[in-house]
Amino acid sequence: MGSLILPRKGHDWGDINMDPVAKVYIGVCIIWTLLVLLGVGLLVAYRKYEAVRIRNNSLVISSILMIHVYLALALLVYPLNGTFPCNLEYWLMSIYFPLGIGLYQAHNILLLNLSCLQRQLMYNPLRRPVRRTGSPWSLTAMFQKWHAMDLVGRTYFGIGLGMTVQFVVSVAVFLASRKFHSFGITSTAGNATQCRKGWEWVPSIFWQFAWTYAFGPYVLFKIRKIQDVHHWTLQTNLTVIFSLPGAPLWLAAIYGPGLQNVNVYWPAQMWFVPGLVMMEFVSIFFPLLEIWESRRSRGLSLVELSKWEKAAYIDSLKSGLVGRNSSIDYEAPLSKADMYNMQALERTLATNATPLLQFAATKEFTGENIIFLTQVRDWKRIWRQTRLDFGFISPETRSRLYKHAAEIFQSTVCLQTAQFPVNIESRIYQSLEHLFRSERAAVEKEHVTPFADDVVPVDWCSSSPSIKARSSGGFPSSLDEAAASTPMEVLSQVPEAFDESVFDRAEASVKYMVFTNTWARFVSDWSSSWRLSTEGSDSTKSTQSICSKA
Repeated sequence: MGSLILPRKGHDWGDINMDPVAKVYIGVCIIWTLLVLLGVGLLVAYRKYEAVRIRNNSLVISSILMIHVYLALALLVYPLNGTFPCNLEYWLMSIYFPLGIGLYQAHNILLLNLSCLQRQLMYNPLRRPVRRTGSPWSLTAMFQKWHAMDLVGRTYFGIGLGMTVQFVVSVAVFLASRKFHSFGITSTAGNATQCRKGWEWVPSIFWQFAWTYAFGPYVLFKIRKIQDVHHWTLQTNLTVIFSLPGAPLWLAAIYGPGLQNVNVYWPAQMWFVPGLVMMEFVSIFFPLLEIWESRRSRGLSLVELSKWEKAAYIDSLKSGLVGRNSSIDYEAPLSKADMYNMQALERTLATNATPLLQFAATKEFTGENIIFLTQVRDWKRIWRQTRLDFGFISPETRSRLYKHAAEIFQSTVCLQTAQFPVNIESRIYQSLEHLFRSERAAVEKEHVTPFADDVVPVDWCSSSPSIKARSSGGFPSSLDEAAASTPMEVLSQVPEAFDESVFDRAEASVKYMVFTNTWARFVSDWSSSWRLSTEGSDSTKSTQSICSKA
């Protein structure tokens, strides 16, 4: 029976092998490739969804496609048998495969970087652009650039530098060894098995162990306290853990005698396959699963929103106050069931948005939405209080309010200056950009780099202020504070279209997005979210632990 199932002796470095095992490998390769391509296509189609957008879709797809080429070739090693060139495997293992793994590790470090930036956003929401000084190629400027790099930027730099060195070393080894060609100064030509052994493979082995046993565990250690709603931490843990056995077993299969019988039907390259499959699976299907869950949750939120709007409209008709928030009672207690409506969100934003901000920044990585809403809330509060106190808005006061509105636009909306721009419709963005164009031009004229001193560096571990002190979003709480922060000589020429309603459409768009996404998750995480509001010091310690230098 065994001879009927396996009529050949397996992988023997001979001609092309088309036995039943080879057909299984080919079938798996075709099916998995089609699934990966389908998944990549869906990621592109859903690229505007938060679950895909925050993961840097272009980086994910680039690394997945590079990894999949190697995975497909590994699955075809058995059918190709001895026709699989040793030279090709050398370049794949020395350059192509390490580069693909490096890009994927950059994607893993993106989680840590995003978490650090969002945590910093809680403490320092209004970050002003700073000026670059000196020549861009001077030592001072280069040091400033390095200091301003975030974790992903430094990882990119390390990958680029490492791969440059690796390429030079690999070319030198290839030219020096006679295993790959007739010329050279060392080694001797041998059979297919002997070609895949020797000192020539040391640089490749070094990179495998560097990524797997140095960088991977470092990432796991740094993200150990991140508890995100996107399952990104779980995704990273699975990819790193499943990648650990690959390199040692590959070495054992090539050099150790104990796996020679296994190599007949499971070639050495196949030991990398489980880890690579896990990388592709979680990188593609975790975001797609989250999109499905978010769409289902959004449907439920829209039902609640419709009920709330209907009830609010009826209440306003009864009170004769159509269009005002008369239905919101800020004193009445709310049960957890009552929290799933727009009234509860309005109440939280108006009274105490700190727990919601903490949840959005630390677990969903959308803290910019809450920052924007609280900044607009406080800006409108200043406008209304001034009009209530004085009965009118003077030109000087209006100019100061415009200046601070421009700050809100530049720090939370503008695509060129905001660290995390809120996601609003293009027509709304264009109207705001047109309104604040003069302020943006003044910033660009100074040749500044947005937030160069505020990007989270690797060694960011400064003591953070109390979150409660930042509950207003870092915005002036009175006109006196606004006047103190805005000298007379910088008062701007205010467009005629500027008024109290300038942010209304953007505020409604962001609030809708928060209600249909963040709010439902926040309420579901009710107990832990509200516990955060009383543990500001612990949150600060957690931030330092995650974002400080290891």
